[in-house]
Amino acid sequence: MRAIEKYIDALKKCDNKALAEIFAPDGTLRDYCPNSTGRQEYHVYGREAIDMFFKNKFSFRQYQISDAEIVNDWQAEFVASIGGYYVMAIATVRRVDENGLITRLTVRPK
Repeated sequence: MRAIEKYIDALKKCDNKALAEIFAPDGTLRDYCPNSTGRQEYHVYGREAIDMFFKNKFSFRQYQISDAEIVNDWQAEFVASIGGYYVMAIATVRRVDENGLITRLTVRPK
């Protein structure tokens, strides 16, 4: 399974552990979609931080996705629910390491 597919699968399942495991230990996630909801974008650095960040978001139902579609080997589109606001988003795996773990992923409003 490609990294983008693993990312979408973990988001759909609200599985913070699985989500963190697809990132390299020093991987980064940058999500610019919250800007569309009047909030600060998310910049999360490191596997442990990604795990904790999404554990919080999923536990309090502050981040969920729907209508996900894999666009190509590196991108997927989905509707993100961020604190009750809906944003059409596109996620892009920018880099992976030699083990196929994500080292950089960005999410932007579409």
